[in-house]
Amino acid sequence: MKKRLSLYTRQPEVVYSVMSALDETTPRNDSASVTQLDDNSLLAVWHKYRNSTRGSSDFGKCDIAAKRSHDGGVTWQDEERIVACNPSDNNVQAPALCKLGNGDILLACLRGHAGGKSSTMDILRSVDGGYSFYQQSPIWQKSPGQWLQGGSTSMIQLQSGRILLPFHGGTGHQASQHNVVYCYYSDDDGQTWNRNNQALDLPMRGAMEASVAELPNGKLVMSLRTQLGSVFLSRSVDEGENWQLAQTTGLKAPESSTCLRGIPKTEDLILLWNDSWYDPNHHHYGLRTPLSIALSRDHGRTWRKIGDLASQHEYNFTNIGCDWLNDEKAIITYCVYGPNNTCDNGRSGWGNPDFFDLHAAIIDKDWIYSKSGS
Repeated sequence: MKKRLSLYTRQPEVVYSVMSALDETTPRNDSASVTQLDDNSLLAVWHKYRNSTRGSSDFGKCDIAAKRSHDGGVTWQDEERIVACNPSDNNVQAPALCKLGNGDILLACLRGHAGGKSSTMDILRSVDGGYSFYQQSPIWQKSPGQWLQGGSTSMIQLQSGRILLPFHGGTGHQASQHNVVYCYYSDDDGQTWNRNNQALDLPMRGAMEASVAELPNGKLVMSLRTQLGSVFLSRSVDEGENWQLAQTTGLKAPESSTCLRGIPKTEDLILLWNDSWYDPNHHHYGLRTPLSIALSRDHGRTWRKIGDLASQHEYNFTNIGCDWLNDEKAIITYCVYGPNNTCDNGRSGWGNPDFFDLHAAIIDKDWIYSKSGS
């Protein structure tokens, strides 16, 4: 554990932990979602890879695993596999937890088919604090092209009770298709789902890996992964039915996931992303380092960078999640992989990383404001 944590520069005011590390049977741990239970313990889910011919690639075999923490995310125990990859699946990935107002916990996860050309979005429910889940009818089945949540899982219950699940996709292969963002939503606590009619689009590879936050006035803000050299935001005033044309925040970024969250009991937002220069010679248009955090006090119109939670030029920090604990602490999850290397074509890539671990960083709400000078 110390070896993993010593890979990168850390903030002294932040508590760090390794949730799950690469070992001889697990080539990759990635894309976590965390929820706080009624007894204040934490339930975390993520996709845990198996050894297979595709190794740690996006198309390798993996299942959804779970762990629990009884000390606020510092240590994690009781690992179990809760959703298995079927023999006919490419994998099952990108889990998203959402604890509902009625106490139920929803789990969405994505089954990949046809080597990255189709998917099914499963939805499961727990009524016993996450100790068991039963499967409901899928939100969609065997999409015509790869539809996915991606590396920044996002499922949110709005003040009205509506549950919103953004996704992106197209009509080709995950690695090459042009992507647009839609949202599925449920107005009956996740029993049935509908899709909004309007697609949110951007140039090049498109709009990807949406992360949604709700403001106290009920308006929604969405951050997006793009190939445009910046974090882009879109807005909705009708609970996700329609989205405004996405605009740049002015924050530089590679093609990588973002995570947008409201700060509880305030009108402020935080954004987690990679504050890295655009690089057309890199296969993700720039390095996924550092892992940075910014604050907005005007509903996302302007941003002030607070600092870097993790940084090291040789390693990448991506597929970010963030959940609030008792409205006072944020637990930020992300994968660490690397070192960076060069592919055969001379472009920077990820090859076979020495590390592909799932980490967490825990910060106080007060720390955010102290770092911003507010």
